[in-house]
Amino acid sequence: MYFYRIEAKMTEIEIRQEQVDFDQGYERTIKKRYLPIQRQSDKNGTIFIYSIDGEKITLGAIATEANWLKNNLPGFLSYTEVECCDICIEETTFADFRVMLMNSEADGYTHRETGETVLKHFGLGKLLYRSNNIEFKEYMLPEPYSKKKLFKMANELLCADTVIPELERIYQPSKDHVAGHPVHYLIQCDNDYICDGIYELMLSALCANKRLGTLRYAVASMSERHFDIDECQALYEACTDGALVIKCGEKINRELTAEERLIRAIFGEGCESDDSDDSNTFWLSSICQMALKYRDKTLTIFCLPRTSEKVRTKMREQLDIITLVDITETSLTKERAKAFLKQTAKKHNVTADKSLYKLADSEQIMFSSTELLRGFDVWYSKRLKSRSHPQYAAFTSSSQVSIKSVYSGDAYLELQQLIGLDDAKMVIKQALDYFKVQRLLCDRGLSRYRPSMHMIFSGSPGTAKTTVARLFARILRENELLSAGRMYEVGRADLVGRYVGWTAQKVESKFAEAMGSVLFIDEAYSLVDNQDGCYGDEAISTIVSEMENRRDDMVVIFAGYSGKMDAFLQKNPGLRSRISFHVPFPDYSPLELYHILEHIADKQSLILDDNVKGKIMPILLKASKEPDFGNGRYARNLIERARMKQAGRLLKMDIDKVTTDQATRLLAEDFEALTPTKAAIQQIGFYCA
Repeated sequence: MYFYRIEAKMTEIEIRQEQVDFDQGYERTIKKRYLPIQRQSDKNGTIFIYSIDGEKITLGAIATEANWLKNNLPGFLSYTEVECCDICIEETTFADFRVMLMNSEADGYTHRETGETVLKHFGLGKLLYRSNNIEFKEYMLPEPYSKKKLFKMANELLCADTVIPELERIYQPSKDHVAGHPVHYLIQCDNDYICDGIYELMLSALCANKRLGTLRYAVASMSERHFDIDECQALYEACTDGALVIKCGEKINRELTAEERLIRAIFGEGCESDDSDDSNTFWLSSICQMALKYRDKTLTIFCLPRTSEKVRTKMREQLDIITLVDITETSLTKERAKAFLKQTAKKHNVTADKSLYKLADSEQIMFSSTELLRGFDVWYSKRLKSRSHPQYAAFTSSSQVSIKSVYSGDAYLELQQLIGLDDAKMVIKQALDYFKVQRLLCDRGLSRYRPSMHMIFSGSPGTAKTTVARLFARILRENELLSAGRMYEVGRADLVGRYVGWTAQKVESKFAEAMGSVLFIDEAYSLVDNQDGCYGDEAISTIVSEMENRRDDMVVIFAGYSGKMDAFLQKNPGLRSRISFHVPFPDYSPLELYHILEHIADKQSLILDDNVKGKIMPILLKASKEPDFGNGRYARNLIERARMKQAGRLLKMDIDKVTTDQATRLLAEDFEALTPTKAAIQQIGFYCA
């Protein structure tokens, strides 16, 4: 689509002024005279008056073909009886055209609702009053660079290995003048500056060789949260005869990394959002279908992270008959990396030193420009403070402040407030510390390695294993370490099927459901059968495979009694090797149990009388020595039983005279030891009452 801004100087003003009253003024006269002159010549274009300022008249135009305006502008001026000279025509963006069209309507140069009618006619109605589902900007290419200049720029951008061969192909003359794009492009790059430079090089070369009709192109950021199929189609329509650059999986609200967004968009796994719009799940598929539909009219340039191998493979399958040319930044050897750092320092008018070259002295064999540029930025920032402006040398960088900051969210605070659990708190903090450092390294462009975070929680009943797992899931979500951060609790019945072939499907289904979250497998040892080769073994085998495949955005926690969990791991060495953290949950001491009791009472707005501790401590000491002691669950049951006794005590009083203190205070007499519940023995036979 072509959008124009036409400026010209009007002549023979005196003749037109004589046709109206003198006191109305010249500008108002022109407005009245040309009120109905907005005219759609045919289905391929429209011209309208935008503004009149003295002798200067400005027109706006839209056309579906490159030569339409040239063929129809003289007829429009003749129809409106406006004689002009010094006509200047320049191509403009859709955003500028839209403003001209709306202002023309508001100032009375066109009929009411003309703007909406025109845009709908050309398939651009969804871009008139946008809901901003798709974020895009438009740019106008400068005059095309020479071939020599483009080759030099490609070398400076460190993309020569893949860009220069394509530039050579672009500069080869076409055998005929058939319309359409023989190829589209897939740029894989992690650095925005280099990525932008690559597609600007390509577009400049394509325009110079008449492979693109318009100098205008749009750059859109699309994700599952910012996508609308109708807006996407309107954007493709607006870019007809031009190019649309699509940056897939931009980080929005930092809920998913770029790679994670794309994988979920394709496979539809774990894509749960507040709204149920299916386009949020299959947005990338919709984009691919749109690229297919407009393949001969609009050039599509996809931009992906370098590590998106699965996405690239799946995208090629969906794009079907479209041919994609891969463009990637060049990997550098140590020598070339040092030369690049020296060149970058020279551009900043500083001299490279040993501390800068250390970036290329690691054990790595090859380096990407992304990590080198990020490393240079850190070095340059330090140099500015230490040499150029030493008065700021004592100030700490934001990344250092961030890494030392307390973890965000209520869940982390709740975990710290739990009684005891020192081992669990320490392990969780270690895991959070590690991943916080990894994120900072990734933000600096350095390689990021993410080991699995799968865990074992072992301990007696009531030691808060499930509570800690739920808090851990929330912590991971609140600190943006897992995309969803929910917790899914499962047992043997949820994972083991009744018939052959069912078990693997059930396990895979549960893992897919828990993608981006924590999968909590309680009493995990129950999966182990007494005989080898049974359904439980199939479940374990599938679990091991799924844990490895989904390690980047999922945490599996196995929970159960300490002794049984040890035996469980010994039977499955492959499982043991994939578990990174072993978190013991020891039994609570009587004093810790009393503190738990106080914590529960406080959360329920209850007051423990001063004599309660003396009554409770002997009860807790004796109960803790019993087999199958309930730990924290026992303390909670004590509170619940005490509230029942308190209720009976209050009912014996005059209810109207019961004070708030009496209603919320638990006395020592309200507490009593709980009688252990013995398991019922099942007998075969008939029972007679």
